[in-house]
Amino acid sequence: MITLAGHGDLSRETVEAVAWGGQRLALAPAAVERVAAGQAELAALLARGTRVYGVSTGMGWLASVDLDPAAQERHQRNLLLGRAVGGPPWLEAAEARALLVARLGNLLSGHAGVGPELCRFLVDRVNDGLVPAVPRRGAGSPGEVVPLAHAFQTLAGAGLVLRPDGSAQDAGAALAERGALPHRLRAKEGIALLAGSPLATALALARLRSAERLAGQLLASAAAAIDALQAPLDPYDEAIGRLAGNPLLGEVLADLRRAAGGRAAGEAARLQAPVSFRVAPQTLAQLRRTLGRLDEDVRRALVAVTDSPALVGGRALAGGGFHAVGLASGMDAAAVALAQAAELAGQRLHRLLDGRFSGLPDQLSPDPGPVTGLVAVHKRAVGALHEARRLATPASVGQAETSLGQEDAASFAPEAAEQLRRVERLTREVVACELLAARQAWWLRGRGGRWDGPAPGLRPLAACLEELVAPVDRDRPLGPDLERLIGALERHELPLP
Repeated sequence: MITLAGHGDLSRETVEAVAWGGQRLALAPAAVERVAAGQAELAALLARGTRVYGVSTGMGWLASVDLDPAAQERHQRNLLLGRAVGGPPWLEAAEARALLVARLGNLLSGHAGVGPELCRFLVDRVNDGLVPAVPRRGAGSPGEVVPLAHAFQTLAGAGLVLRPDGSAQDAGAALAERGALPHRLRAKEGIALLAGSPLATALALARLRSAERLAGQLLASAAAAIDALQAPLDPYDEAIGRLAGNPLLGEVLADLRRAAGGRAAGEAARLQAPVSFRVAPQTLAQLRRTLGRLDEDVRRALVAVTDSPALVGGRALAGGGFHAVGLASGMDAAAVALAQAAELAGQRLHRLLDGRFSGLPDQLSPDPGPVTGLVAVHKRAVGALHEARRLATPASVGQAETSLGQEDAASFAPEAAEQLRRVERLTREVVACELLAARQAWWLRGRGGRWDGPAPGLRPLAACLEELVAPVDRDRPLGPDLERLIGALERHELPLP
């Protein structure tokens, strides 16, 4: 059980433990008191006749319309219903749970003006496994009102939730199965659930987790290619990091030496390997740096107050905290860094197929001519890279107008997350292709009888590859082999050096 005393408690590790690890949540009395104080602050504002955006007025272009008490009563629920215009594909269950937890953390700041009952209700739904069906795309608006409407109308018994098998279920029925009545939204609770950028935060965290694992796999495949080519190891000397004054580069160099080192000096047949082998450390260090910055932004977003309006010192301040351009730009940058690393993997793969560089038969064929070898594997990598390059165009660049011009800027963070999700998938395809080529090169070297096997740091990976795919001793469809490798990468089953 993880107990939250306030929004400042919401660390990356906490969200991961709940959303991906299944930990349960509880609220400390201090958190409940802070939320209640915020609700009282809102009530005092409304009692003085203060106009509060989205509470006593309409939203967007209709902000100039004042609502009578009867309309205000209906307004908060209507806000969630009228903006749920999305559809499948839906977020993965863990991503939707991360969204709920991120939203809860923001509500606990006390600046949202919601009541403790809503926070308790949200905690109960996280704990009993309610997973709202939230669109993965189509959020063409400032903030995240479309996906958040889908996420949080479920608390009021509307919309869809997902069963464990991924099928959709009516939210009202799902609440009834849990013995819960729909939550009755109080003043400002509808707009509070729509405000801010919890979806961008949840998606950035989900994509960051995936990209961090992929960065390790890219390093492993680079090390495997270096060893399979028998490339000189000078580019991975620790002195390179000192000369660059780059600690992250030094870490990557150490990891590559640990993986691909162990060969005696002079074993390499060439003085220099192709550039794609020599600059692998610099590209992988840039990927680590990019993901490190995204990690900082995610951690900052988890404790930021992004409500608009936010209750501060007796005022309701309408701001731009919902504009998650930092997270969107960070995910765009991660897509670029992954595409750059994947491009190098594709280049190394091509060099492995070329006997001039590897000293092995062209196309890594055991019998060039009658047996094609792995040339088509490289072509699959080329196709994946072509798509990844197009997706590396920033989603966060480009604006559009909605709400009759009142809303004329958007971060497009959900779209950046979708592009990054696809770039990650394509990068895994390229990594699988490079690993298959390394496995084939190792097998061909072993047939010569004068080879001691892969570098010591790569032997667990090589053994796993041997179990997953047979050597290409004759032409066969290699699609199934690549899909097994991609699946193992997705499930993080390959031992990394």
